Amino acid sequence: MNWDGSTVTLVIPCYNEAHRLRLEDFRSALDCMPWLSLLFVDDGSTDQTAAMLAPFCERHGDRSAIIALRANSGKGEAVRVGLQEALARSPLVGYWDADLAAPLQEVGPLRATLLERSDIDWAWGIRLRSLGRDVQRKPLRHVLGRLFATVTSVLLRIPVYDSQCGAKLFRSNPVLVYALSSRFSARWIFDVELLARGMLLAPRSGVQAARILEQPLGRWTHQSGSKLRPIDFVRAVMELVGIVRRCTTATESV
Repeated sequence: MNWDGSTVTLVIPCYNEAHRLRLEDFRSALDCMPWLSLLFVDDGSTDQTAAMLAPFCERHGDRSAIIALRANSGKGEAVRVGLQEALARSPLVGYWDADLAAPLQEVGPLRATLLERSDIDWAWGIRLRSLGRDVQRKPLRHVLGRLFATVTSVLLRIPVYDSQCGAKLFRSNPVLVYALSSRFSARWIFDVELLARGMLLAPRSGVQAARILEQPLGRWTHQSGSKLRPIDFVRAVMELVGIVRRCTTATESV
């Protein structure tokens, strides 16, 4: 693979995903996108996830690899470890949900944004339901998602529309290195903590704030088998309060 300024290493966090891994879709993406490589992070799976990924990565060894975590550490830590490794592989990195609710074809438009706009550091896909876009979400998930995004926006004072969409790309630069420098305290909403680190905490540490563009996806389809439960919405709100408190404490200590 030619490691020029346009290549992308995409982190795929996996935990007991054997029943949902669509390896043919990953294979097709590698065939159609010569600038793409895949880095799977097996987060201590107890099913056949690792057994399925191993031969795939061996077959596509020049453009795919797997990191095996000894124990389940949570999606946030799997993503963080994967992105840190990805930074050594290519100038553009990102993470993508293993269930491919957002098809891998959606990586292209996010990559194009980072290539065309030098004023953008992070290109985040969002699930915007509108005419001309094929975004299919369960009604309750959609309502809870919009409510959570609104609360997040108000408390952090950042006009974010959809922090939780698992389709994100980043430019390799100091603000991303800073944002990944320590484990996330949040287990359920590490995306929000990443946002807070990049936009609010980085400048207080002498690093330029992340310049983020939220970009509507053309297609996103809810996949069955989600590990999230209604009680997790309550936990997410509690974690959000903790993130806001840490940001406030950091402000007061400056």
